[in-house]
Amino acid sequence: MMKIIKTGFLIFFWALLSSAVPAYAAQQVDLSQAKQMCNNATPQQKQMAKAAGYNLDSLCSQLQNNSSMSGQKDDTGNTPVVNPRATKNKSDKEFQDEQEQNPLSLFTPEQIAAMTPEQLARILQDIEEKAELEELEPLKAFGYELFAGDPTSFAPANNIPVPVNYVIGPGDTLEIQLFGKMSQQLSLVVNRNGQINFPELGPISLAGLSFAEAKSLLHKRIKEQMIGVDASISLGELRSIQVFLLGEAYKPGSYTVSSLSTITNALFVSGGISDIGSLRNIQLKRQGKLITTLDLYDLLLKGDTRNDQRLLPGDVIYIPPVGTTVSVDGAVKRPAIYELKNENSVERLIELAGGLGPTAYKQEAQLTRVNEQGFTTIIEVNNPQASSQSLKSGDHLQVRERVEVNRGSVKLTGHVYREKKIAWKPGLKVTDLVASVNALKPLPQLESAILVRESLPLRDLSVITVNLKQALSQPNSSFNVALKPQDQLIVLGYETPNKEELTTILGETKAPKRRNEQLDLLVKRLENQASSQSFAKVVAISGMVRFPGQYPLANNMTVDQLIAMAGGLAESAYTLNGEVTRISMRNPEHTQVEHHSIKLTEGEGVTADNFKLQSRDVVNIRQRPDYREFALVEVDGEVKFPGTYRIKKGETLKDLMKRVGGFTDFAHVEAAVFTREDLKEREAKQLKELRERLKADIANSQLEQANVGKSTNLNSLEQLSESLDTTEALGRLVIDLKSILANKTDDVILKNGDMLVIPSFRQEVSVVGEVQYPTSHLFDQYLTFEEYIERSGGETEKADDERIYIVKADGSVTLPYKSGWVNAMGVKIEPGDTIVVPLDVDATNSLDLWSKVSQVVYQLALGAAAITRI
Repeated sequence: MMKIIKTGFLIFFWALLSSAVPAYAAQQVDLSQAKQMCNNATPQQKQMAKAAGYNLDSLCSQLQNNSSMSGQKDDTGNTPVVNPRATKNKSDKEFQDEQEQNPLSLFTPEQIAAMTPEQLARILQDIEEKAELEELEPLKAFGYELFAGDPTSFAPANNIPVPVNYVIGPGDTLEIQLFGKMSQQLSLVVNRNGQINFPELGPISLAGLSFAEAKSLLHKRIKEQMIGVDASISLGELRSIQVFLLGEAYKPGSYTVSSLSTITNALFVSGGISDIGSLRNIQLKRQGKLITTLDLYDLLLKGDTRNDQRLLPGDVIYIPPVGTTVSVDGAVKRPAIYELKNENSVERLIELAGGLGPTAYKQEAQLTRVNEQGFTTIIEVNNPQASSQSLKSGDHLQVRERVEVNRGSVKLTGHVYREKKIAWKPGLKVTDLVASVNALKPLPQLESAILVRESLPLRDLSVITVNLKQALSQPNSSFNVALKPQDQLIVLGYETPNKEELTTILGETKAPKRRNEQLDLLVKRLENQASSQSFAKVVAISGMVRFPGQYPLANNMTVDQLIAMAGGLAESAYTLNGEVTRISMRNPEHTQVEHHSIKLTEGEGVTADNFKLQSRDVVNIRQRPDYREFALVEVDGEVKFPGTYRIKKGETLKDLMKRVGGFTDFAHVEAAVFTREDLKEREAKQLKELRERLKADIANSQLEQANVGKSTNLNSLEQLSESLDTTEALGRLVIDLKSILANKTDDVILKNGDMLVIPSFRQEVSVVGEVQYPTSHLFDQYLTFEEYIERSGGETEKADDERIYIVKADGSVTLPYKSGWVNAMGVKIEPGDTIVVPLDVDATNSLDLWSKVSQVVYQLALGAAAITRI
């Protein structure tokens, strides 16, 4: 049925992807045209197929496979034709069922091509659902598929050895080779009278004789009548006989078969047995008498052909209706529906099914039966492979799979090279599971292995901590804990991370904080078995330990043991004391939270090695005061020793410059670029806000212009908006490095992630914005900013000459006209400065945000350019 559905898919796509649907025969698909469509399919057509939910490349691949299969030939050079009865000569009921399974078969390709995508999607969804149901195939009746095929006739057997007891009859051909005094090849056919006309000997009657008797008679006649001549005698082409197959044959009727045919040969010829025919009581009748009964189960299960007798002309093979049938499913070797003959017990039924499978639960099976009142009942069958439980027609035996639960064993898991399971025996100890440290992966936690123990019959869990180090070094001590059945030893370890999991911290690699999978499952099981009468045996630890998180509460567990289980204290831990937070439920009226201070060092009072933990306790290990890991700053550019430096808390920029050895002769100190990570994050947030505000102002301006009937010309602002979208945050802090080094201004306290770039000396002054020719000019100490603008061709018509600003080399911004033209006269231009001539704000409907945005864009762009040049 899946092949039919796939063919339906192909018809659909050929119609969908072709602008002119080809003409199809009534029951055929032109696979050559379909293959050509696959080769010529365009990307747009493939996209259409993908939108419908199917991969056209996969379908075309399937078509190619089907084409190659159909082109294979057999040994005779002919194309083999497989005619399963499921796809040929269908009854009306079968054809209707096929149409229900494949809705596309109800439509012509032209109709499919005219469907909307929604209609096609619904049909394809229906096909998918039915295909999923087909995968859950019900049990099949045993043996019927062996003979399933189309009725045909066997060709005359010419090369098959003939048995000596073969009975000669009219139509048989004898091949006789004469040699000796004379040499002659004769091919003599037995005529209707049962005779052969032998040259020089005359008619000889052979009908009714066996092949051995006929050979003996001919040898005697030749020897007596043809002196000096001997003969080699064999059978040539054999006669055909007519037999009848009646009863529940797939196609009852008269069939012509070879004279060497047996009952099973005739069954193959007729297409086998119908679904309601018996396989165990096939009768051979000759002239009204029962000759033999054939049980096909003997042939299929034992290879026994004793009752598969040879047929004679006029024989009748009668197939009665099927008798008692029962089904068996589950953990048997051959689940199916079986016809019973002498098998009247569960034991014999399992023998028919090939016996129990290796995963069968041998102690119990379930027999489903419909009783005389028409209700379904269940019968439990103990020890099914030896059960004498009787069977009735329609019974269904279900053999269950065994449960994968080990009894009488102990298990080793966790941070080990090979997890293992061994049989428990009295006196078994931890060292029998872990013979040496060599069985463990690198960096195991030897002091805090976890022994999980089940208490039967409810399988409640309890946990015991095991010191493997002491157990291995002192195997005769109490540290080497005796094991009980179902114990599981989980070894923890400092796991080696994968490359993707490595976290680079301060130039070093540090393993991520993660734990054992079995440990996580154990914590979940302990939480699940909690109740109002029994609290969850789970504790937690947080703070400065290697692996903070939840852990199982072991018997008489102390804070010290929990810290060891969590991997020990981290290097930043405050080692004098910690804190335990406990939820007290002694008072049923309310829950009380308690805090207990615990000494982490040995001494008098409540210490980590004597404080017993309770359910849901949380241990907190605090960080050492004023502890922090080394911070990193980067210095690049024109300094004597560029690189990454570790700094201590409170170290300043001036201190750092002493460590880097000062500047080179090409350093442009005034253009130093200093960036900071937290400033970068703040700038990124501000840039996002500016983008949103600028886009909103542009939209409002366009709306206002449209309302008053004016044309909108905001190209410049839209270009600025695009520039803002591509601008990235730099996190630059404007500093006067010369003044800092000369103690004229406050020093900069360094933070982790700071970066200082000293660019090479720049001799140019850049002019950008609304000038005729934006470019850079060689620095001239006698030129003013206005003269630099004139050298760039002067301002354009859109320029705003009252808002000209200068981005200094150190990143600061100067507005020369802010306090009038007198102040502008004193503005000094220095190497590395950039003069920005902005767009006239009034020309763009007074977007006040524009000047601020342009300053941000230019300042960030110039700072980034300075870093890029290094």
